[in-house]
Amino acid sequence: MSAVKGHGFDMGIIKVRDLIFEYIRRDEEGNVEGITTAVDNVNLDINQGDFVAILGHNGSGKSTLAKHLNAILYPTEGTVWVDGKDTQKDEYLWDIRQTAGMVFQNPDNQIIGQVVEEDVGFGPENMGVPTKEIWERVEESLKAVGMYEFRHHSPNKLSGGQKQRVSIAGVIAMHPKCIILDEPTAMLDPKGRKEVIRAVRALNDVERITVILITHYMEEVIYADKVFVMDKGAVTLQGTPREVFSEVERLKELRLDVPQVTLLAHALRQEGFPMPKGILTKEEFREALDDCVKELF
Repeated sequence: MSAVKGHGFDMGIIKVRDLIFEYIRRDEEGNVEGITTAVDNVNLDINQGDFVAILGHNGSGKSTLAKHLNAILYPTEGTVWVDGKDTQKDEYLWDIRQTAGMVFQNPDNQIIGQVVEEDVGFGPENMGVPTKEIWERVEESLKAVGMYEFRHHSPNKLSGGQKQRVSIAGVIAMHPKCIILDEPTAMLDPKGRKEVIRAVRALNDVERITVILITHYMEEVIYADKVFVMDKGAVTLQGTPREVFSEVERLKELRLDVPQVTLLAHALRQEGFPMPKGILTKEEFREALDDCVKELF
């Protein structure tokens, strides 16, 4: 890992320090109505290979933060480094966008090719990658997201979950170290959501690509290494999924859902059952309930 000159610390893949982002609100005539602080003094450290989830209700600032991580937006105050490079320095922009690929909510906004394999090859072609290597990247990327058999299909004929996996393949083909997914499953049905999250987890587990997942679906984050919860532009909770989901009452205050099994275990604990905090899966719940029954009876 490279160290940032003059700062005396080693860099992870993403480092955010004292980030503030403000935007000016204007009326219909263009007159300034006020200033809104969308991101408020955020600090993050994300290491290569991490799977990080950023949670928050609508308007919490999570998507605005995401756009800083590959220099779509620039800080009003503070600094964002991507792989040791300051996002505010123009000379690094191309490198930063290659290092940190972005996947958005609506796959139709990212898919431009008439055939799946052409779409996935578009990014590497723009980067000047030799033709032979482009096709190698297309193949490996589509296989990584389980879409290789659809390589000759028209993207328009695919389901929402399949389209989103093609969008992710298009980013992977550019060989990023990090993928930022801004609510990638928001427009998908439950089956499509599972397909996309399974593909993302595989990329993280097998390829060791750093994943930053912005979402409001709690079930999508239980396998993350770290979770950051945002409210009013600030990080208000952070920790492992187990630590964060132990804070059931706090999450309710923040208008966030909690995984059903976590909620059920919490309700039983309130009724006097010795259930542990932060249960995340059905298997954990079943084991804890068996232990409870043995202890009580």
